[in-house]
Amino acid sequence: MATNDENRNTRRMNILKSLLRKPYWIIHDAAGATLDRLLDFIPVYPRYHQSLIKRALSRTLIQKYSADEGQNVNFTQYFLGFGLIHYAIIRNYKPDNILCIGSRKGFVPAVLALACRDNGKGHVDFVDAGYDVDKPDKHWGGVGFWKKHDPYAHFAKLGVSEYVSTYVMTTHAFSRSHAKKQYQYIYIDGDHSYKGVLYDYTVFWPRLQKGGMMVFHDIIARGYLDKGLFGVRKLWDKLKTKHAIQFPYPKESGLGILQK
Repeated sequence: MATNDENRNTRRMNILKSLLRKPYWIIHDAAGATLDRLLDFIPVYPRYHQSLIKRALSRTLIQKYSADEGQNVNFTQYFLGFGLIHYAIIRNYKPDNILCIGSRKGFVPAVLALACRDNGKGHVDFVDAGYDVDKPDKHWGGVGFWKKHDPYAHFAKLGVSEYVSTYVMTTHAFSRSHAKKQYQYIYIDGDHSYKGVLYDYTVFWPRLQKGGMMVFHDIIARGYLDKGLFGVRKLWDKLKTKHAIQFPYPKESGLGILQK
């Protein structure tokens, strides 16, 4: 049978545990959050797969801005693939005006805007018609995202909404409403038919300043989707010269760069 002293000690211990319980869980949760942040800086996968952009940011770009296999990303290691090429060029070139045509949920325009933010200058005009699968002859992989969500709020998740303006319209409509604007970097990933990509090239190449770059996605894509025959490869074969830069991977997409 417990003595009075033992009972008093037990009550004191219970009181002490009660007093320490809340601080314990506060410290526990803070330590867990700190560990998560540290893991973003600790190489937990092979060094050659590490990104120059923080791992947490890369994870957000891939998961919320819909990078896909055609961008050469790695989903388990949060490797940004072609996104790193765009980011590096913009950081080094420091253009004032960038045009991005087409993006399912904003992966490439987000990367371009991040580079502008990190440069402290530059702005992205992002054009997407917002076609959904209900227009099988037009959408080319679109999911109607830009007609269902607020673009400003979407890009604000990365803190880059001030560096990108979104125009939910066709490139034909945009070219007429912004007829005089010049660019130093143009990314084309919209209408993938030969007629569509030829139009984008024909209209916007004259608006690319000398020394600027025009970048085409899906330069090696072949075959049909429900909206027709891929045509970027056909145009790229006509445009490329010995000075063109080509990234012929992954095998179903590829990236091509022309400098004016």
